[in-house]
Amino acid sequence: MDSTQLQTVLPTSRNMPSDLGGRTVDAWDLAKDPSQCQDEEWPGAWCARAGAVGLSVFINLVDQEIGIHLVSFPDERSAAQAFKTRDKTDDMDRYPGPTGERAYTFDLVAPEDHLLWTGRGMTFQQGTVIGRIEYSWKPGTHVPTERLLAVTRMVIQRINEKERGLNPTASAR
Repeated sequence: MDSTQLQTVLPTSRNMPSDLGGRTVDAWDLAKDPSQCQDEEWPGAWCARAGAVGLSVFINLVDQEIGIHLVSFPDERSAAQAFKTRDKTDDMDRYPGPTGERAYTFDLVAPEDHLLWTGRGMTFQQGTVIGRIEYSWKPGTHVPTERLLAVTRMVIQRINEKERGLNPTASAR
């Protein structure tokens, strides 16, 4: 998937729960800007083979933030090989994705400016794309129990739709 295709896969605020506003939605062609891959914190070995990276960030500016990070590879085999080498130290458990793929949950480490925040994340492979969804919130915030899973399933479905030649229409609303 090239950067133009990856851009259409990334959800916008129209696809996300209404209590989160869109802040950033962008994709980069790594042939033109290879440093962007490591700027998005993907492993260097992955960046050497990847074709594009994408990012969507949604935040309500008060107590919640969701980051959707995607990296695409030239073919599904390359993506599967990279996915097998991911850091597994933070994996908490698994759930079967919409088409039977596995996704893994992990705990997030809060950045310095959000030390009191907590979070969870999921990482997955769908076709030629590896994704990482990071959801963080302030303690005491009402966090819908299925939000991380719903957003992950929506992104996997959008990738699947695009890889089948369809317009991505999946939504978490």
